[in-house]
Amino acid sequence: MQPGSWAALRRPPHVFSAVVVVLSILAPAFSTFITATVLPSAIAEIGGLAIYAWASTAYAVGSILGSAGSSVAVRRMGMRHAVVLAVCVFVVGAAICASAPSMPVVVAGRALQGLGGGTLIASAHSMVRELFPEALWQRMLTTISCAWAIPALGGPVVGGVLAGLGHWRAAFWAMAPIAVIAGALTWRILPGSEPRDTMSTRVPLGRLALICASVLCIGSIANTPAAAARAALVVGAVAAVALMLRLDANAAARLFPTGMLSLGSRIGKGFWMVFLLGMSTTPGGVYVPLLVQVLHGVTPAAAGYLYAVQSLSWTTGTILSAQVSPVRARAVLILGPLLTTTGFTGLFFTIGSGPVAAIAASLMLVGIGIGTCWAHIGTAILSSARPDEGALTASMIPSTQLFAVALGAALSGVIANAAGLGGGASAGAAALAGTWLFGSFVAAPLSAFVIGSRLRPAR
Repeated sequence: MQPGSWAALRRPPHVFSAVVVVLSILAPAFSTFITATVLPSAIAEIGGLAIYAWASTAYAVGSILGSAGSSVAVRRMGMRHAVVLAVCVFVVGAAICASAPSMPVVVAGRALQGLGGGTLIASAHSMVRELFPEALWQRMLTTISCAWAIPALGGPVVGGVLAGLGHWRAAFWAMAPIAVIAGALTWRILPGSEPRDTMSTRVPLGRLALICASVLCIGSIANTPAAAARAALVVGAVAAVALMLRLDANAAARLFPTGMLSLGSRIGKGFWMVFLLGMSTTPGGVYVPLLVQVLHGVTPAAAGYLYAVQSLSWTTGTILSAQVSPVRARAVLILGPLLTTTGFTGLFFTIGSGPVAAIAASLMLVGIGIGTCWAHIGTAILSSARPDEGALTASMIPSTQLFAVALGAALSGVIANAAGLGGGASAGAAALAGTWLFGSFVAAPLSAFVIGSRLRPAR
């Protein structure tokens, strides 16, 4: 990477495009941290602990649909109209969560938020490829990772203060102005463009529905008591994925880029690492704020910041590895998953017994490991895309991450409820659930480590 590439981002027209990309990330990012902070308080008032993980699962499933459909929305409406529509959907979802009388309504609102948020995040990744030269791709992917530091610092403050005052509903309303400002400034800053009418380009709703159905089947296992019904859900999840892959292989307009699922290709290795490391974020993101409040008596704000440690460390790892050129990135592709594996091992031993400082240190290792290699994985994927699949490949990076988060959240709910957490947030159930969660999910970064050792970096 040329030393002057950061300076290029600070000059027109790239500086304005960079502002748009960051704004498209901020609203869904704030939603992630605010929701993680206030959700335990919401559960205490309206109940629904058994479907606690569904708030994250529904958001991630909605994000998959929004992310995968964003490219078609941009083609038919233009980038500015697509972003404004996504903001409207996101705000409606926030309003539903804020006025929810029960946990199922919160889950429905989170699904809408995910639909809008997924569109915004995918649009940001598409803009990286369309608005910037290839020499700036890694820098912009680094900028996207660093943008998450702002919500990681501010989200727990907003959510923690409001939850501590008993006003967790106001925290959802606090998300709305962030999204509206992002949409308004995007409309003002982004150059006008004519929508490209491509009626032949359709959102593969059938295949997307099968992906979402597989995640929903896995998530439903946690709340299904009958063994036969659980077995049927597992079979349904596997069948949905198998049918989706078969349909996509024979489709004229494929959902997946060529070689995406192949461990024999560079692009396939990259996408598998995105999937595995994306899944690695879910146990901490979904359950750490709840577990540390139950087990160690920390405040909602402090619990939110413990979760934020993982994201802030991700940003730190991204910054530290930004100066590593793509051709010398093999070391960080191996080091990143190894650090994350070490963090999961630490959480396995400390989540139940503490101390809280050791939990924070372990979460830091998880985040810094992912951040160390994330931008380099993305650059390897983008540089491996076929010329006619560039936009599809770019949009599938966040789509793959979102699918991993959805599946990871669903599996987290299954494991936590199997450990007894669904029956009540007692200290014993919480400690057992935390141990099972991090002991099981350590397989994800370990697998990413094996794949990363064989991934050839971008040229």
